[in-house]
Amino acid sequence: MYLYHLISWIKSLLGIAIIIITYTSINVYEDPIVGIGLWFLGIFISARWLSFYLFLWIQKFYRHLDHITLVKESYKLSLLFGIYIIINFLLVLLGRWTKLLGILLLGGFIWLQMSLFSDKEKKHGHK
Repeated sequence: MYLYHLISWIKSLLGIAIIIITYTSINVYEDPIVGIGLWFLGIFISARWLSFYLFLWIQKFYRHLDHITLVKESYKLSLLFGIYIIINFLLVLLGRWTKLLGILLLGGFIWLQMSLFSDKEKKHGHK
């Protein structure tokens, strides 16, 4: 159970280290692909760390499950949130982001999260 917390803290340190190294060592004007790519990676890792604890805190109030299940689901939700952030960042960078597309993406990711973690009985081949 503490493994998820340990991994999340390691990810936060790694994400912050990547962002600091990118900021201090890479000139974005000389090598924009590497600089922007490393910024994406650092932001993705840091967003997963922060969203893991945010989702865990929110789920403690609204879902009444055992702690291990809440931690596992929060970890999965943080991955989906990180993917959502990366897609939005890429769309903004490419100049393709619009309000309508942003609303559609947000609605799609909310629907995906709700469908993956609804309280429906999951079928695993046994009753």
